[in-house]
Amino acid sequence: MKPVLRARAAALPFALAAAYPLCAHAQAEGSAVPATLSPITVTEDRGVATPLVLPSTAGSRLELTPFEMPASVAIVPGELIRALGTTSVIDAKTLAPGMSSANSPGNGGNVLSARGFTGVNSVKQLYNGLELSNAGGVVSFPFDPWNVERIEALYGPASVLYGAGAIGGAVNVVSKRPDPAQASHEIGLGVGSDNARHEAFSSTGPMGNGLSYRLDLSHRSADNWVDRGASDTLAASASLRYDLSPQLNFILAADYGRQKPMHYLGTPVFNGAPVPGTETLNYNIADSDLFFQDQWTTLDTEWKPSADVTVHNTLYRLTHNRRYRDATVFTYLPATASVRRSSYRDISYSRQTQEGVNTYARFQGRIAGMKNAFLAGFQLERSFYDRFDNVRGGTSTVDALHPVPGLYRDAWRGESIPMYYLDLDRVGVFFENHLTLSQRWSMVAGLRSDSYRTEREDRQLRNTTRGKVSGTSGSLGVVFNPVPEVALYGQIATAQDPVTSLASIGANQQGFGLSQGRQIEFGLKQSLWGGRFDWTLAAYHLVKKDLLTANLANPTLQEQVGQQSSRGIEASASARLGAWRVEVNGTVLDPKFDDFQAQVGSGTQQLAGKVPMTVPKRSANLSAFWDFAPRWTARTALQYVGQRFVNNTNTASLPSYTVVQAGVNWRAMAGMTLDLRVDNLFDKRYATQGSEVQWILGRPRTVWLTGTHAF
Repeated sequence: MKPVLRARAAALPFALAAAYPLCAHAQAEGSAVPATLSPITVTEDRGVATPLVLPSTAGSRLELTPFEMPASVAIVPGELIRALGTTSVIDAKTLAPGMSSANSPGNGGNVLSARGFTGVNSVKQLYNGLELSNAGGVVSFPFDPWNVERIEALYGPASVLYGAGAIGGAVNVVSKRPDPAQASHEIGLGVGSDNARHEAFSSTGPMGNGLSYRLDLSHRSADNWVDRGASDTLAASASLRYDLSPQLNFILAADYGRQKPMHYLGTPVFNGAPVPGTETLNYNIADSDLFFQDQWTTLDTEWKPSADVTVHNTLYRLTHNRRYRDATVFTYLPATASVRRSSYRDISYSRQTQEGVNTYARFQGRIAGMKNAFLAGFQLERSFYDRFDNVRGGTSTVDALHPVPGLYRDAWRGESIPMYYLDLDRVGVFFENHLTLSQRWSMVAGLRSDSYRTEREDRQLRNTTRGKVSGTSGSLGVVFNPVPEVALYGQIATAQDPVTSLASIGANQQGFGLSQGRQIEFGLKQSLWGGRFDWTLAAYHLVKKDLLTANLANPTLQEQVGQQSSRGIEASASARLGAWRVEVNGTVLDPKFDDFQAQVGSGTQQLAGKVPMTVPKRSANLSAFWDFAPRWTARTALQYVGQRFVNNTNTASLPSYTVVQAGVNWRAMAGMTLDLRVDNLFDKRYATQGSEVQWILGRPRTVWLTGTHAF
């Protein structure tokens, strides 16, 4: 792309920011404009889920409660995440009903499966309502739960809120914000098995003259359970809030993340199980590299001159860097008891920059005497992705039980070279409306339209290709409250997914349109005993059309005609009874390809009726807390994930597994707690991800001792 266009793109959000106050001042003369919704999370002590009757941003920007939303939403409070000692955001996300991890070391640690669909191009990953337009399916931020206020999940089509790439749902991580009313500070320390360590610090409070701040730091490191498996991460967040008046405030936030994950890419398998004696061995090369770095800078403006109008504006600049250097495929050779390593990868430079503005206005009023809330907004965004890569190749063979790692250049000389530069432009407009028809009936509707333009400069072929896709999504739902504590709802919604990551799309795929999705959902939500028992139930049928499939006449070509569907039931319950607090959730679903052809060898295979890879048909979570003595709490947690196929032909699979945690918490004095926990209590060997030839194994039994001091 030409430098002048890049300069104009970079200046776009700041030009809009300069123009925005002028528009706001002009509107103030005749109408009020309100401040954007401040997220509200109210929880019971020590990790009880948010009640259904409290406002949430999970499924709408209209500040509706889950009872008012004709959709399935879930909220995982930060208190629950920390009460269970969860050490990663991806594990925290899987505490929500029906969310299962499809994570591997190379995809950045934020890949989920929901309602039969997998990946960041179908289950959108957001941080404070924003997303990095993923390149190559990689999303690496956020990853540390220390500063997480809550995690919100919207199930089924979410394109009406966030645009293309959300047929299966959307998961939003909401961070803690400055507290303008009261100062507080917290220190966290932890040690665990395999030389694991955690050091963390938080501080927030008022500074005077309308200013308040927040600072969060978290560092984690471990040697881990495989040879040469050390990992190290650092997460830092700083934000400054300025209340110019009761009606107008600004929040400037800067988030930084650096990850050096384990350079462990899997354990070889034979006859459907890990080769005995290889479970703690690392078959990667000695000079392997895996690195992610993210920086997010945002400026939020809220203006609320009256109780009936809110305007919210977000300017943002996101950067992402990553590096890879490794051997990626490990195949066991039983005849020689050795492992063949292949597909050597070297990505020395991969950088993405994204800039944009997201603005909306919310209005409260009445239509024909009925209470009505209306929202309109727009989003402008530009992403630049610069990709270096190598031609995959190289093989080497090592002893299965005594591998000598060797170096990259011992097996392959294919070094990283400039591959392509891609510019992605996005324009979106969106609308929402909530109409209260009566005390018992209400209706929620939404509409969004997005246009995406791509310009791809191939640095090897020295040519430029362009593409354009657009899509419109909608939702319409009705809520019926037969009694105040019960909500029955029905909804129909549409969405779109790109055929691949738009920020890194190949020249041969720029001509394809967006895949279309449609869902019908019915559900029930109920709160009993003054909110001490909540439960939800949802049933859905979700269809995605226009998948890329192999052409029957020429399998090397693709056409957009396939279809995939899923139907299922999700349920959750939360009970707070005396000294006991229990949460349980789960899902049962029937995902399948209705029409899909895959290239197998030199021909094609019809996969109708097959289950999409990495999708479990069943999953469940259970956590229980027992206050067995003053200042003492015992707990246990259980997670079940069903069988997952590792290919779309369903010829190989990962076994189902159940992992159990146990722990005890002692509140030694005001503000000080000590916590002892055992993860994977029964030392279950299980696989979290994999292929026909290798599995990525989950963490074995791990003991943690942590302490926090709040003051």
